[in-house]
Amino acid sequence: MSDGRDDLSWVLTDFAQRVADVDCVVLWSSDGFPRLASEGVSKEQAEDLAAMSASAFSSSKRVSVIGGGGDPSKTVIEGANRFVILALAAERTGITVVVDTPADPLIVNVELDRLLAQVGEHLVTEGRGGSAGPLTGMRP
Repeated sequence: MSDGRDDLSWVLTDFAQRVADVDCVVLWSSDGFPRLASEGVSKEQAEDLAAMSASAFSSSKRVSVIGGGGDPSKTVIEGANRFVILALAAERTGITVVVDTPADPLIVNVELDRLLAQVGEHLVTEGRGGSAGPLTGMRP
């Protein structure tokens, strides 16, 4: 799953273990392929999360633009027992954090922002044939 450059899976695993109630973390390319995942995430789960996350984030980005809100840096999907944070991690790269509902969303967001500020430059997905793909922009 790693792209062969810096294998930062350990950073995602550390985040999942350190931040209360985080179940798993997956880093994905803008075309929906998994790049890295926290420990315990199967290849199939990472593939499913990456594909669904890229699609959902792209859709939320389009809805936000149509509504005049500009490009989102994060999208939150809330379920009965979990919530999922989809975020722009770096150029052509997104991150998905699956969190159990007892978690404090503010704390998870602050910790996610801190993680991306520290390692975001190492998370860039290289373009294919010079194409930027749908996830571009700068982290706030």
